[in-house]
Amino acid sequence: MKYIRFAIGVICVFTIFCGFASAAEEMEEQIQHAETIVSIGDEIELEQGYTADIVDVNSDNGELWLKLYLNGKKVEGGFVKENNPFRYLRTIEEEDDEETDYLLFNFSLQGTEKENGETSSEILIKQYRDPEIDLDKYLVLDQTTSLDIGSEVDLKEDYTIEASNLDENTVTIALRKNGNVVKAEENMEDGDVFAYTRTNGDRVMTIFMGKVGSIFEGEDRDVVFLENVAQRTDVDIGPGAQIEIDVPAKNPENEQIIIHYTLNGDADTVEVYLEGDLTDTRENLGEGTYPAAIEELSNGEYNIEVKAVTSDGAVVTESAILKVGQTQGERENGEQGQDIIDKAQNITSAAENAADKINETATALEKVPAPGTFFAIFILLGAWMWCRKR
Repeated sequence: MKYIRFAIGVICVFTIFCGFASAAEEMEEQIQHAETIVSIGDEIELEQGYTADIVDVNSDNGELWLKLYLNGKKVEGGFVKENNPFRYLRTIEEEDDEETDYLLFNFSLQGTEKENGETSSEILIKQYRDPEIDLDKYLVLDQTTSLDIGSEVDLKEDYTIEASNLDENTVTIALRKNGNVVKAEENMEDGDVFAYTRTNGDRVMTIFMGKVGSIFEGEDRDVVFLENVAQRTDVDIGPGAQIEIDVPAKNPENEQIIIHYTLNGDADTVEVYLEGDLTDTRENLGEGTYPAAIEELSNGEYNIEVKAVTSDGAVVTESAILKVGQTQGERENGEQGQDIIDKAQNITSAAENAADKINETATALEKVPAPGTFFAIFILLGAWMWCRKR
């Protein structure tokens, strides 16, 4: 019996100890939620002066060894394995002289890619604010935002966010910048994190993130609540992916048409749509200009849309109007123009006829004697008649 009591006492003490231990571990606001692909030798530049160096990658399962640095000084190292993430806790002495461990990083393995004999690992990086380092690049931090289904909500720096397609407690969330979709995610449900991350060289930066807290379906309105919303300025990382579409000015009917689109950065996938139907797809494109063939079309105007999906999950779209043959307005303008030309030709012909009449009259007048000649003839005629009378 005494052994049973002793075991119960040990369990209680262990439970209490674990409770204190877990209570001593805290986390601040999450400021990074980024999925990225890394290989041996990569250096990832993160927030608040932290960087992560990828020392080695297991060629079989993608497990990796990394070292974490703060302002160039190593602070921790470890391994990222399947179902066993690498976590970095920083011990901070509080005002009451008590020490608290703050969780700052969680690196978890998401998948493995193999190409040309090289193994790369897809990892999810969760970074939390270091309370001892200033955080001055954030426009919104740890807020809750409500999204009415189907209505856009304005964010900072020309961003907007919208929730749509509510279906069985899942929604689609789309983030736009200046009206262009930069990230869209379907079938999001409670607990999922929506994050828009941009990369520039070694720099990884989560521009916007928020966790789906709850979805409310009411009689008058349906609302999605995003919790732990954070937004940082994107001025430090450039304009992001952009597309320019070059459409030929003249396109004959029933002939194949070639358009061109230009990317200012890399894209995993680029799709070209004609009136909503997919007509061309390319993968793994770098910066440059690419052609896309459009099927033979009849007379009219058509909407062309080019959609690029980048490696960080951003979706960028651009559209243009393709004019084939002559539109009704152009035909009417052409007919009006022809009428004007015909009328102008008639006026010109009438003017030429009038000019001919004027020339004929002038020629006739040139043949008429001058007044002096009439006077001389009149004198001679009078003299001749006087001589006859005598």
